[in-house]
This record gives sequence, structure tokens and C-alpha cells, in this order.
Amino acid sequence: MNQNAAEPVVATETLAEVPEHVLRGLPEEVRLFPSAVDKTRIGVWATKPILKGKKFGPFVGDKKKRSQVKNNVYMWEVYYPNLGWMCIDATDPEKGNWLRYVNWACSGEEQNLFPLEINRAIYYKTLKVRVLELVCC
Repeated sequence: MNQNAAEPVVATETLAEVPEHVLRGLPEEVRLFPSAVDKTRIGVWATKPILKGKKFGPFVGDKKKRSQVKNNVYMWEVYYPNLGWMCIDATDPEKGNWLRYVNWACSGEEQNLFPLEINRAIYYKTLKVRVLELVCC
């Protein structure tokens, strides 16, 4: 390994950086804590069992063209008949809601949420009754 090679520094999200409107918008059965899936991110954790099939959403963010999105970690693509593919981008925590903090599952066994597109909006549906970090595909 080249000791002189500069590795990119990844900023770690902290609970102190979560906007107040996000905290106020949390459903009663979830809280934000450091993620077990991605140590640099905040995660959404169930504080009590959530029934299979419960829907959360919509995912909130700025509507942008794909070419305007600089980070695909916090976004979903949605097809608009008269606009084509657009992104719902929640990279800026001030523009997103608590669903911005749902992380990606490392495996199908770990996944407990499924994304749904309903009327050009993204929702998450629970797949399993578990009290764990909520993670998507």
C-alpha cells in the first residue's frame, strides 16, 4: 500500500447535525441513532415492533435532474411523464425528512424495508416485524 496516497476523508454524521424539523417528524416507533450498517451515518431504529406492511413516507427532498445530483446516497429516481426521470434529492438535511436516514441493507436477510413508488413519490413498506435498524434494499 502506498503510504503517501491520500485516502478520501469521509465525514461522519452526528445526531447534533440532524435538523429539528426531522426530529419533530419522527413517528413514535422510531428514533435516530448511529448506524450499525454504515459507521459514518445516522440510522433509523425501531424502538418497538413495527407490523409487517406498515408504510412510511413520502421521502422528501429537492426535485432535480440526475445531472444536478452530486451524491446518490440520499436520493431516489422517479419517472414523471412530462419531465422524464427526476431525482428526489435529500442530500441537504434541511431539505429532507427522517427517511433520508434509512440506510442500505448489506444483504437480503438484513433488509426489512421495501421502497414503493406511489403517485411519483417514494414510500417505504416494512417487510418484517423487527426491532432493529430499518434498512432498505
